[in-house]
Amino acid sequence: MSRCVPTTVPSRSILSRFSCNVTTRVSIRSFTSSVFPLNPEPAKDHSALSWNEFLRYRTYRRGFQVASMGISGLAGVIVGWEYISSVNIDPTQMIFGFDPLLAMGAGLFLFTGFCALLGPLLGNFVFNFLVLRSKRIPFRLKEDLFLQHVRKNRVDPSYQSFANPVPDYYGEKITSLHGYRRWLRNCAAYRKKRDEFLKT
Repeated sequence: MSRCVPTTVPSRSILSRFSCNVTTRVSIRSFTSSVFPLNPEPAKDHSALSWNEFLRYRTYRRGFQVASMGISGLAGVIVGWEYISSVNIDPTQMIFGFDPLLAMGAGLFLFTGFCALLGPLLGNFVFNFLVLRSKRIPFRLKEDLFLQHVRKNRVDPSYQSFANPVPDYYGEKITSLHGYRRWLRNCAAYRKKRDEFLKT
């Protein structure tokens, strides 16, 4: 006679609870794996660039822009002069109603100015590609904050005079924190002179 071994069957509530937990975990796991990566990359710290570094990079960018403006202007003069020297000019025929030499000179001047205006764009591109590289986003964030401070603290230029000139309205000469504090002092001195002038 065979003995029947009693087997314990878990209750329906336990099974349903277990199945709910399993389905919930699976659904949450699938949701998180589809929306958020399992091994997310660490967020980049956009505030890693200090103010002194930002102002130094800003000075470098200004140098790149000025140098590229000079180089592009010189290139415009060379290319324009080469073109003018290769064209046969008839002094008896007018160009747009002007003397040919005068028209050619004006064209050379305009072409040189156009090339010089393109220089800062080229210098800014070279600066971003060679100097900033991975620090472009922190630099832009710092620049937005810096321009906000400049707009907030700069003076009203409507009261300027030879005795009371405007202290760097756009803040282009600020190259360090010490220079920024000196700029604030100059702005305060400008406002003080303006108030004294208005009182008299």
